[in-house]
Amino acid sequence: MIGDMLPVTTPEEAESYRRAGLWRDETIYSRFRRVAQANPNKLAVKLSDTRLSFSELHDKVLRAASGFLRAGIKKGQIVAVDAPNSIEQPLLHIALDAIGAVYMPLHHAFQETEIVHLIAKSAAVAAIIVDDKNGEKAPIYRGKCPGLRHVWVVGQNYSELADGPILEPLLPAGEAPTPDDIAHIMLSSGTTALPKISVFTNNNILALMDAFGDMIHLSSADVSAGLAPAGTGATGYVFGVLPVILAGGTAVILGKWDQPADAVRLIIENKCTYATAIPTQISVMLPAIETAGESAFEHFRVFNNAGAPLSQQIAIQVENVMRCRVQSIYGASDGGAPCMVSIDDPAGKRTSTVGRILPGRKVEFRNALGQPVQQGEVGEICWKSPDKSFGYLNDMAASAGAFDEAGFYRSGDLARMDKDGYVSIVGRVKDMILRGGQNISPRLIEDLLITHPAVLEVAVAAMPDPKLGERACAFVVLKAGQSFSLKDAVDFLTEKKIVKWQFPERVEIMDHLPRSAGDKIAKNKLTEYVTAKLAQQSAG
Repeated sequence: MIGDMLPVTTPEEAESYRRAGLWRDETIYSRFRRVAQANPNKLAVKLSDTRLSFSELHDKVLRAASGFLRAGIKKGQIVAVDAPNSIEQPLLHIALDAIGAVYMPLHHAFQETEIVHLIAKSAAVAAIIVDDKNGEKAPIYRGKCPGLRHVWVVGQNYSELADGPILEPLLPAGEAPTPDDIAHIMLSSGTTALPKISVFTNNNILALMDAFGDMIHLSSADVSAGLAPAGTGATGYVFGVLPVILAGGTAVILGKWDQPADAVRLIIENKCTYATAIPTQISVMLPAIETAGESAFEHFRVFNNAGAPLSQQIAIQVENVMRCRVQSIYGASDGGAPCMVSIDDPAGKRTSTVGRILPGRKVEFRNALGQPVQQGEVGEICWKSPDKSFGYLNDMAASAGAFDEAGFYRSGDLARMDKDGYVSIVGRVKDMILRGGQNISPRLIEDLLITHPAVLEVAVAAMPDPKLGERACAFVVLKAGQSFSLKDAVDFLTEKKIVKWQFPERVEIMDHLPRSAGDKIAKNKLTEYVTAKLAQQSAG
């Protein structure tokens, strides 16, 4: 249960975070209430034609919080919210925070397997479904999740929760939530297994958003474009939606990702000052961005991305056309963010690294034996931070595997720090391909092939080989009207003058790359795909 979480932050560390101002001992609700009272008539959030001022949003927050209390939802209990990008996400999160209950966002693409697993693993007591137009979701929650006491569906019985009278006071004196209570859940991307449930206190999650705000100079004047998926509680939500609301600015939410041009139009028509998107979205938005031209983005200043690497080539194109600055965040949904790019960083560092280590973070780069490497050498990046989770809910074994005995999060990412303190991610420990005793770095090849004029997206993953164990296969999504072959890959990489045993030995042209809900490429699926194809060819 939540009270049994792995204690990955010591009392001494917590005190140091407070002294440094990284933990401000606020709750999400208390910060929102202060901002809402100071800006009652200002637009807080918008989705399509739905607009809520801060006073209107605050009223809905209080009504939902009161509804939860009338339904018997208590402090520390978990409520799941199954929604596409929506106004209900911040509304319900803030309402749950006001009464000390815990918000667990579920990606709207999740189906029965993920839903049943997450509800059972979390011991959630209630669920809210924001969009169930086909009537497929409610039977899963009502029939397959026996632990749920309440299932509310927008458009059906949601009004009984959200539209009732406001209780005054919400809670008796002395029962208000504290900044150290668990308040928010992020779900891991689930590239190799069912999603894991990472829990954060108010202090943890606000430390993450405050660091982001510092890096982009976030203020009440900002208007965000929330483009990335917000349903796992990570990138699309904690950078694209919630922080701008808590700063007194305006969150404009793209309800459904359909055509890239729609996202570009949202930025232009709402005079957005920054946007949050995952790298895949940014890549496919580029043609519409270029068509709109520089003058369309006179208000726009920052394009924020996280969840996966953004190629330097794409970052430079975005900066040149939109006259903005690309800001990248490196971290994990279970570990927080040890470093971020600042919009004040030099252009070369801003587009080629993940920034410098943030205040209050302890970071180590370790070799295969777990020993620190010298600056400039590649090692697994591990860290302790004021914004890391408290481990995986109801999974002590997984928590112990992710955090070492000293509380350092083991990322599994290979990285190096340059002489100026900027960090570059160079690959994944588990992604390394072992070809007859030689290590192949997929990230190196991906970073080169993405610059080929025919390539829109690329991933390099292992394929089995009876003699060498593994070989590298490049999976390529092409730009419109282009072609690409293994010979093209070899010729291009030969020009880049890298060792030939790093070259891919097969190219697969794909319509799309399989991804998790958090936009991480599922390389295990790529290996499964090419393994099956090789077996079929061998049998034929």
